Amino acid sequence: MKKKHLFFAILIFLLQACKSTSEDQRFCALEVEVNGSAEELLITTPDNFGEPVISLFLFNDSLAYVLPTNPKDKIFILNTAKREFVGQIDLDPNFIEFPSGIQVISPDSILVSDQWLPVVFLISSKGEILDSYNLYRENLWEMPEEGFSNFSFYYGFGKTFVYLPERKSIIFPLKQLDLWYFSKQKKNFPTFGEYSLVEKEFKGLHGSYPGVYADDKNHLLPFYLSHPVMEVVHERVILSYPHDDQLYIYDFNGNLLEKKCASITEFQLGDLLEYSMEDYDTDGVMNYNKGNSYFGDFFYVKNKNKYVRMFLECVKGGEGICKSKKLYALIFDKNLDLEQVKQLPSEYSADYFMYQIGFGNGFLSKSPQVSSDDLFPVSDYFVLD
Repeated sequence: MKKKHLFFAILIFLLQACKSTSEDQRFCALEVEVNGSAEELLITTPDNFGEPVISLFLFNDSLAYVLPTNPKDKIFILNTAKREFVGQIDLDPNFIEFPSGIQVISPDSILVSDQWLPVVFLISSKGEILDSYNLYRENLWEMPEEGFSNFSFYYGFGKTFVYLPERKSIIFPLKQLDLWYFSKQKKNFPTFGEYSLVEKEFKGLHGSYPGVYADDKNHLLPFYLSHPVMEVVHERVILSYPHDDQLYIYDFNGNLLEKKCASITEFQLGDLLEYSMEDYDTDGVMNYNKGNSYFGDFFYVKNKNKYVRMFLECVKGGEGICKSKKLYALIFDKNLDLEQVKQLPSEYSADYFMYQIGFGNGFLSKSPQVSSDDLFPVSDYFVLD
């Protein structure tokens, strides 16, 4: 296996590390480690596998269960030790129209969510439907007009849902169809919920959208930046928002335990658009990714007992458009205090959209460009020091 030892760029700040959870403390200052390493895994995909990857779950740290965009009716199984695909599971399109999230409880008990309606299916290793959980509730909260879905299991940054075996329930971020449309209701929208798979009822709806997400100006953000990125570790629900500097930590009962500074002064988020019913900025929303900086995935690296938050920096070119993207990994300790900031060494395109997941002693990252239709796109392995 060919390895590339790559050095991360240094960002050095000579102030004390920030431990404050004050609302006024938006940025952490810190000293940063010098280097890191990366490896190309070069995994060959089956002929019928098509990118991009919608969701990926690591079972027992050895088997990766992968949902691609194409085909939509299959789960692909990757042996991470051998670095080869070892199986497929056919999904029943009569039940699962657009799979969006996956979690493996056991080899013969797999949870799969559907994107268009808030439904989670329990399937066997042969794809048989063992049970289903319909989370749609007509009066879950007041909607601005008839016909709007309460929320759905849309894929994107972060986990679509997390199964809690000790509680026999799932925790999930509540992703609204178009958050900006709810100009009055959005301040009261919960941000994550828990649903009992035994009682088939909600156990709780928790949290509230922070900062610009609940602002009176009603900022217009593209859909993929409009919702929390959720990680669940050590009985804590941690929410990271693509357009918010802080992390928000809750317990399972919805109590806000603390906020953590999760950015540095070097990182500036992109300019916000503003929603207008009379003059909706379609072009601005569609092209936001090409001209702005924002936070991406947030995830846990179990082997290191650390957390990672990604930042995509827009390197401006002519007419305010990104000429390229720089990617950074913000690394937090077990207490969610920021320890390091590392720049990923690869070159990335201006409209690059990424996917990361904790793996081994670091994380897997979507390749910056498609080098071959035969190679697994989530194959760059970055190691934490």
